[in-house]
Amino acid sequence: MSDWWFSRIRLLPEAHVQAIAPLLLPREGDAGSILDARHRLLWTLFADTPDRRRDFLWREDRHGVFYVLSARPPQDRLNLFRMESKPFEPHLQAGDRLQFVLRANAVVTREGRRHDVVMDRLRRLPGERADLRERCMQEAGEEWLRGQGARYGFEPRHVRVEGYHQHQLPRRAAAPARFSTLDMRGVLAVTDPQAFLQRLRRGFGHARAFGCGLMLIRRG
Repeated sequence: MSDWWFSRIRLLPEAHVQAIAPLLLPREGDAGSILDARHRLLWTLFADTPDRRRDFLWREDRHGVFYVLSARPPQDRLNLFRMESKPFEPHLQAGDRLQFVLRANAVVTREGRRHDVVMDRLRRLPGERADLRERCMQEAGEEWLRGQGARYGFEPRHVRVEGYHQHQLPRRAAAPARFSTLDMRGVLAVTDPQAFLQRLRRGFGHARAFGCGLMLIRRG
């Protein structure tokens, strides 16, 4: 039996589930609250004990369709989901070329504090920020991903940064938590299969509880 599982998860189309779908998967409101709702919904598939720690990564592919990589198969205790799960057992060798998609909270640490890589680069460049934003997105995303590859066994060959978004998560009796996401896709070459697979399971970057860090890979 595989130690890890890859799943495609959707809400059931039956009327009793679709009637509460707007509550389970809200479309309106601030982006942080929407992410938090999805995080809580997916937790129902893994929170089998009160002290369970999160051992899965997820991303929303399109509205209501999720990909999940987990250390245990998900369990639909509430009868809400249509799930397709299979063992996660990629067989990789050094030199393999893979297509990838990744949504990441990419940061750089300076003087003990984390900084959004795009804003960090913008602050260091002269000129109007609006004119430099697209360039900084691409350059900062590529540089960050090269650093990840150097540490975790892969080399990005072609990277396209497709989106950059800033989010804030409401917190009780505290200021909102803020983070940003970069959406990237491209081609990579595996240099150390074991290190790469270990990191795939852990996720890339931060904010992994909120739909970041899961790299989807395929050959071709």
